[in-house]
Amino acid sequence: MTATKSNFEYQIGGSLESSAPSYVKRHADTEFYEGLKWGQFCYVLNSRQMGKSSLRVQMMQRLQAEGIICVFIDLTGMGTQDVTPEKWYAGIVQSLVSSCQLHSKIQWRSWWRERRDLLSPVQCLSKFIEEVLLVEVKQNIVIFIDEIDRVLSQNFSLDDFFALIRFFFQQREVNYEYRRLTFALLGVANPNELIQDKTQTPFNIGKAIELQGFQTDEVQPLIDGLKERVSNPEAVLMQILEWTGGQPFLTQKLCQFIVLESTAQRFLSVDQVVKLHIVENWESQDEPEHLRTIRDRILYRNEKRTGRLLELYQQILRQGEISADGSAEQIELRLSGLVVEQQGKLKVYNRIYEAVFNYSWVDRNLAQLRPYAEAIAAWSASACQDESYLLRAQALQDTLAWALGKSLGDLDYQFLAASQELAKRQAQMSLQAIAQANKLLAQARQKVKSEVLQQRIGQSWILWIAICVTAPILLLRFGGLLQGGEWNMLDQFFRWRLLLESPEKRIAIVTIDEKDIKKAGKWPIPDRVLAKAIANIKAQKPRAIGLDIYRDLPVEPGHQDLVNIFQSTPNLYGIEKVVGSKINTIAPPPTLNPERVGFADQVVDADGKVRRALLLVLSQDETRYSLAMKLAQHYLQSEGITIELVDNDPQRQRMHWGKAVLERFVSNDGGYVHTDSGGYQILLNFRGNQQNFATFPLRDILEKRIPPDSLRDRLVLIGITAESIKDVFYTPYSSGLFSSSQPMTGVSVHANIISQIISATVDGRPLLRVWQKPIEWLWILVWAGLGALVSRQLKSSIAIAASIIFAGAGLLGIGFLAFCLGWWLPIIPSLLVLLGSAVALELVTYKQLEQLQFHRTLALLLEMCQNHPLAGAIAIEYLKQSESQDNQAFIEQQLREKQSATSTIEAVE
Repeated sequence: MTATKSNFEYQIGGSLESSAPSYVKRHADTEFYEGLKWGQFCYVLNSRQMGKSSLRVQMMQRLQAEGIICVFIDLTGMGTQDVTPEKWYAGIVQSLVSSCQLHSKIQWRSWWRERRDLLSPVQCLSKFIEEVLLVEVKQNIVIFIDEIDRVLSQNFSLDDFFALIRFFFQQREVNYEYRRLTFALLGVANPNELIQDKTQTPFNIGKAIELQGFQTDEVQPLIDGLKERVSNPEAVLMQILEWTGGQPFLTQKLCQFIVLESTAQRFLSVDQVVKLHIVENWESQDEPEHLRTIRDRILYRNEKRTGRLLELYQQILRQGEISADGSAEQIELRLSGLVVEQQGKLKVYNRIYEAVFNYSWVDRNLAQLRPYAEAIAAWSASACQDESYLLRAQALQDTLAWALGKSLGDLDYQFLAASQELAKRQAQMSLQAIAQANKLLAQARQKVKSEVLQQRIGQSWILWIAICVTAPILLLRFGGLLQGGEWNMLDQFFRWRLLLESPEKRIAIVTIDEKDIKKAGKWPIPDRVLAKAIANIKAQKPRAIGLDIYRDLPVEPGHQDLVNIFQSTPNLYGIEKVVGSKINTIAPPPTLNPERVGFADQVVDADGKVRRALLLVLSQDETRYSLAMKLAQHYLQSEGITIELVDNDPQRQRMHWGKAVLERFVSNDGGYVHTDSGGYQILLNFRGNQQNFATFPLRDILEKRIPPDSLRDRLVLIGITAESIKDVFYTPYSSGLFSSSQPMTGVSVHANIISQIISATVDGRPLLRVWQKPIEWLWILVWAGLGALVSRQLKSSIAIAASIIFAGAGLLGIGFLAFCLGWWLPIIPSLLVLLGSAVALELVTYKQLEQLQFHRTLALLLEMCQNHPLAGAIAIEYLKQSESQDNQAFIEQQLREKQSATSTIEAVE
């Protein structure tokens, strides 16, 4: 007996052997044994370290002693890493084969491989039990599955596994063999959580075995271990049970500590042992782990429920017990082992748990868990009355986002609900204040706007705006950026005037077109053909003949005939090319008197159009005249009109010629900027295109098919109009808004220059002239002032736009009328300053009035703040947000000044 006592050991953790002297047989042993013996499906689902494994060892021994085959499957050994459903179910089959010693009867791996491609893993397990296990094993079979809660940790669903167990149970009604098969499930789980798919029938079969702590009438084995160790073992064990509540692990552990203290000759009381070895520094002394397991299950297993579990436990600590309602949180708290259900009440399992997991522990963890721990503690301390501790604004939003999906305690929900209610009230008050602020701001703005709209900007601004807008436009003009626009406007005036021009009767053009070249047989036309044409023209006694064809080389046959015509026709003029490099010049006909030779060169603008007439050039110290100048001189001399130099101005070189005064073009005349003005050039005032002149084809001249006096007393020009020869120039008539570019033949350009000189000299037709630059600048400035004046006088933007359009149309009309009278006015710059000054003054006016409206609105709102402090402050803030940074700074300055003045008044009072 003494030897037995000396070898007595208390079991702390793990499973007790079937023969262990410290095993305590409880009521659950009998209930579990009877249920399995009679084929009942049973499950022992309780908190950890309640003796489930030891109970299973005892049951297996007793059942095996009665001839029942017991299979033990520990799901912990199945693992969770790299485990697939097939491997998991195959592991179950392997355990069945091993426990039932079926290796000699079946090659289970081959059996499994033959079916895995056709059946799912759960079907394979079902077939194995039906076709192999129940066939090869004739005895009753009990399958113990421990750590059943491990199925919830797998990466795949095992709902089918529990559905299969329920299937086996239901098969008992139709297949007798299944009555020999029984399952016993052990673990830490809620039966309702075993099948997670809520669309399936829950796991509701079998008998629940309630595994309670050690009762006083069950602990005799433990008392035996204390004999000869303590003086009164029964009393000591009763004290131990008072601390542990019969919790198996703690009871065994505390008994062991008593034995160790006795062995060391330290006779401490049970209270001292509990404090020394368990409660104090419990986290470091908790070996084997028990208290930390409880802590981790509450705090870390499901963090969404942690707050709710802590508050529920806090409620139990405060009240001592609460009613059990079977909620998920209560079940989870029971499975942790921290509380126990007794007579429909939940209470703390034992005094050790109450000492370790005390108020401080709960408050500390709640504080770490809650982002609002200090606030809720203070609010709770005020009997939930002090609203200053409630959450507001972003803190409330952040907390609500944090609480989403979590199961919190009742106090938390009350705190959050109170915070939301306060936020709602404040929001309603804010909305009312905001509505009133909007109303005040709208009233202030409306009142100020009606006053400000009566204001006009000062008249001095008109001149300033006009100057400020004109200056950059003139700079653009000096830089040549407006040159193209002014040319295009001049071209448009030419096209508009075309319908007003009468035909030129003093000039006729003999055209050489494609038909004439084809009839002549080649190009250049043979001298004989040309000689015959000149002779036929000469027969009609024209005033003069101008040959606009280069004839520096003979073109046989008939060269001598042409020479004879040249020599016998004193009023015949030929052409040469003198402008350009020596290589590009073309000599006149060699047999023609030099006095009867004019150059055919034309001056082309940068856009490729002819708008100027070159009348003479100085070449090799000799003055050369253009063909047009020669023919015009010949015509006018026959009329008794000669040319005279008006003054000695070297720049303008004005020449008086009949009724006209020719004025030399200079480089910046009109819309031109830094243009080459070499030679004596004038602005070309076109008569029109070829249709404005009488024209006769060469073939009609050769065949004498024109009326006898068609050319009498006219200037006759002979020139190329055939497209293949390309003797063409682009002019203002070459393009339009709705027509493609059509160049003008060179002979038509000569005709226009001759017509301009003769009609100006004889008829007084205006030449094209420009103003002096100061007058142009003044003209542009006047239009800028007009635009600013219109913008100042009119209040409506639509009225201003309509007036500017009307003024612009008037400007175009004035410009066209002046053009018809021979003046080229700066229309494009004037249009730009007209529009620019109107827009600029409108912008300045808007800015000035806006600033005035801002200052008056702010002053009015500051007055309103006296009667409506909150709404007025919000209105001022709205005004501030809508203003620029400078205005915002001004508002802040005014508010500071007002606050300072208020403080001074209060100090005086």
